Amino acid sequence: MSVQSAKMPVPFRARGRVFTSHQLERIKEIVDVHRKESRTEISRRVCRALRWRQKNGRLKDMACREVLRKLEATGFIRLPAPRGRGAIWPASSKCGQHEEDPSPINSLDLGSLAIRLVSAAHERSLWNRLVENYHYIGSSRIVGRQLKYLVLTDGRPIACLGYGDACWAVKARDQWIGWKPHQLSRNRHLIVNNTRFLILPWVNVQNLASYILAKGSKAVHADWRAAYGYAPLLLETFVDTERFSGTCYRAANWLQLGMTAGYAKTGSAHRNSQAPKAIFVYPLRRDFKEVLKCRMQ
Repeated sequence: MSVQSAKMPVPFRARGRVFTSHQLERIKEIVDVHRKESRTEISRRVCRALRWRQKNGRLKDMACREVLRKLEATGFIRLPAPRGRGAIWPASSKCGQHEEDPSPINSLDLGSLAIRLVSAAHERSLWNRLVENYHYIGSSRIVGRQLKYLVLTDGRPIACLGYGDACWAVKARDQWIGWKPHQLSRNRHLIVNNTRFLILPWVNVQNLASYILAKGSKAVHADWRAAYGYAPLLLETFVDTERFSGTCYRAANWLQLGMTAGYAKTGSAHRNSQAPKAIFVYPLRRDFKEVLKCRMQ
């Protein structure tokens, strides 16, 4: 199947990248030749072929997999069936006997808590399972650059944090920063989104949420640099005010900028498909606005 026979728009745009007809044909060739391999391996082959890498040199395979799924939806390519179990996350004996103990926790020594960057496979499985089961969004999926954390007490998880790429466009945020369109497209990566925050339902400890947010902000500033080669300047998050008041973010010194318009990005378009949410931000250095508007970052 060629690009023309599939009526593929050329150039094809996805994940902020424009794909030419030659690149699309190369993607199709890789998918067809390596159909017996996993989707992950195919996406890595595509990244290497198209030289699609992060600033630290790592392959953009997560973003590539999203592009491949979009191409498959057009009928241009046909991917092999997924080999994983999707949203079903198996329990792991490596996480300790207390990994999902629902007995109530009403008091803690906050200073003894550990915020652990998720790296091992069994930690990823645990984080994913907890978020899938107990977060109101019901999904552990974070697209693009990301870091995940488990918050532990004596090896027992009590909370999960997740960080990912910033939203493409948020009117109140962008006006507050003072961004011009070219500055937004160039420096958006310097903002990181707190995409998931979960305290497990059997945990009820005063000041715990704001304490975790403060510790998480320090951790992600250092860990993002180690993972992706640069430190973020600003954190953002969006709070569903029909469910939450955002008190813990205010207590952790996050700033509320206003409300979103309720638009969600789907591909290259935005659709008004969500309820408006409160916008919170947390600066990670004092001169963040000046640096976000600098020419070279």
